[in-house]
Amino acid sequence: MKGAIIGDIVGSAYERNHTKSKDFKLYKNRCRFTDDTVLTAAVADALITCRKNGVTDDAARLTVIKEKLQEYGLRHIGRGGGNFFKTWVVSEDPQPYGGYTNGALMRCSAAGWLAESVEEARHFGELTALPSHNSPEAVTAASMAAEVIFLARRGASREELMEAVRREYEIPSIEAIRPVYRYDISCKGTFPVAFASFYESLSFEDTIRTAVSLGGDTDTNAAIAGSFAEAFYGVPNDLWEGAKPYLTEDILAVEEAWEEIVRSMA
Repeated sequence: MKGAIIGDIVGSAYERNHTKSKDFKLYKNRCRFTDDTVLTAAVADALITCRKNGVTDDAARLTVIKEKLQEYGLRHIGRGGGNFFKTWVVSEDPQPYGGYTNGALMRCSAAGWLAESVEEARHFGELTALPSHNSPEAVTAASMAAEVIFLARRGASREELMEAVRREYEIPSIEAIRPVYRYDISCKGTFPVAFASFYESLSFEDTIRTAVSLGGDTDTNAAIAGSFAEAFYGVPNDLWEGAKPYLTEDILAVEEAWEEIVRSMA
């Protein structure tokens, strides 16, 4: 969770004030957490709930994930999100609407941490997308993101991660992306940018700086790239301490519960 949250908070200040440089202040007064953090926490809470309660049936898992997404989305309705998702959140009985945007990607990182195999990671990733973003594009992206996170935390090399990703995506270089990249919230337009930001990075912090420096949907791109980087590098404590003052008690509580689960799996 930490990688997604840090990326979201740092990127939030630059979404409408783009920089093409990696030399910028990470935490500013304009920083805030957005729906990326909210829904990452919601999915983590859902998977924690399923694990603690022994929920293994997919239909029951989907129900829990849907309920948590709606619960957190309603509680933090002012934190952003697309119009379709906002309508979904306030519906009495929200149903999948074929979403294809990066909302499926930014929230799925917990799936890659709780899984015990590549197949399970991909399956959990799919489940996190289906309540709203049930298009093939979104399901593929969430499944692949969960696989990358699973492999990275298990010690896969950059080259092995790239080999896995190339089953679905062509990944351009940062040099090729930077001069032409524009705002793109589709999964197929977001995944290559977020992964390239991680793939060409030198550290967790460098991943976040690279993602933000490309412009576009900076908070979401950095949240996704940060999820990959956390699994590969870990998260420096000073960067996490810098993010915590921006968060609300419910988000911090979920993150603490999540850390306990991850430690118990080590």
